Amino acid sequence: MANKFLPGAKFLAVAAGILFISHGHLFLFAEMRQFSFSTSKGLPVKVLQENEMPFINAQLLVFLDGSSQNYDSLLISQLTVMNMFARELSFPSTNLLDSLFRLGNDYQVEQTPEYIKISLNFLPDRLPLFTKVLREIFTYQSFHLKKFNRSKEKYRSFFTRNRDWKKEIAFLLAYQQIIGNFYFGQGLAIQDVINGINLAQLRSFQRKTFRSDNSLLILKGNINPYFALAQIEMDLPAISKSPAKNKKDEISINASRRIFVLNSSVSDSPLVYWFDVAPPVSDADYLPFFIGNFTLFGFPGGRIYQSERSQFLLGGYKVSTEIYSLKNFTVFCNFLRLNYGDLENFLLLVDQERKKFSARAIAKQEYLDALNYYLGREQVETGSFDYGVQQVIDRFQAPGALVFQTQRGPESFREVTFERVVQVMDDLMGYKHKAGVREKGIIVVIGNANLIINNLKTLKTDMVELRLD
Repeated sequence: MANKFLPGAKFLAVAAGILFISHGHLFLFAEMRQFSFSTSKGLPVKVLQENEMPFINAQLLVFLDGSSQNYDSLLISQLTVMNMFARELSFPSTNLLDSLFRLGNDYQVEQTPEYIKISLNFLPDRLPLFTKVLREIFTYQSFHLKKFNRSKEKYRSFFTRNRDWKKEIAFLLAYQQIIGNFYFGQGLAIQDVINGINLAQLRSFQRKTFRSDNSLLILKGNINPYFALAQIEMDLPAISKSPAKNKKDEISINASRRIFVLNSSVSDSPLVYWFDVAPPVSDADYLPFFIGNFTLFGFPGGRIYQSERSQFLLGGYKVSTEIYSLKNFTVFCNFLRLNYGDLENFLLLVDQERKKFSARAIAKQEYLDALNYYLGREQVETGSFDYGVQQVIDRFQAPGALVFQTQRGPESFREVTFERVVQVMDDLMGYKHKAGVREKGIIVVIGNANLIINNLKTLKTDMVELRLD
């Protein structure tokens, strides 16, 4: 969304307008009624009643313990999801795949280090069919040896099909470095690890993880919440005797700078992913961090584009940003494709501009541009059919916290002063120039490893090469 550049003299009027818009945004959200239940089988159910929706969007989250994963457990969970849901493995069919087909076959499955999310869209009159799908997910016993062997043989093609797999691998690398549980090794051959996994491990993982007391169900649409709860209660299986393991709430975060190189034989220009750890969306410092990140990377007014060096370095380049909301923190991923010869200059340029946050405060114009973009982004998301679902997930993972986007209200904007933004940038994103404090920001570069390393000559970083091809 294009930024509107607003005269500094109108700062107070614009700030008041922003508060008014924010309040209106909260009012729109309030029109969507929310109901919270918990079934006798231990499944938390959140219903977002939206009478204008012509269909129902359901999202089932099955939780993982991201702080204790290792590479074997990651691949076991991925292979389990493939064998349960992959359309490419639909023969021989299973009760689950047959149930999904009868429901409408409009579903997708994605996995983060913290949960597996199964998203389904279906017509309201098919709610009884949906609850049958839920039962099949929690009681799945249809693992087939021939399908399993095929999923191992075709793992790479299944994993990379119709997804930005390079970004996913880069995020996994960054996540493991952030939580201090680094299980990627130099020269790791993925297929060798997959070959050592057996079908019994998938069955065990499914039985221990896909449990109603280890999940969260969110329903959004034109739906009678009490009828939905009764239908779910009727079809859910009983909980097995072994309870789901308690997950660790506290993790230590390590965002010290480290550069990872992922070797790829594809001849494209290298991809650069810069990951920063930000406060969770429930934290008052989340929006100051968002403002600082936009001030640095936002196109076309970001500081890296306005730098004198960028006049010849970044011509034609544009940094994109994605935000990953996790339980205890948020990850900002800024990424772009560069020429090999520009890699070091770009990384040094970002370092230079980050350091300036300590000496060059964010100006009113930059502050207003960032807030304007933030509100515009929120208004666009309001029109999405699954708007509000992520906020429910955030509140569920941080009980008692006030999630900024929907709960904190206009007073939050008054808390985001220039001074607070500068302080947050210095603490969480910029550098405090003290002896022994390492640079922040985890960087993943994907491309020809030899060319990447040859073009990173002066940066004092740890280099880890992973062979993906």
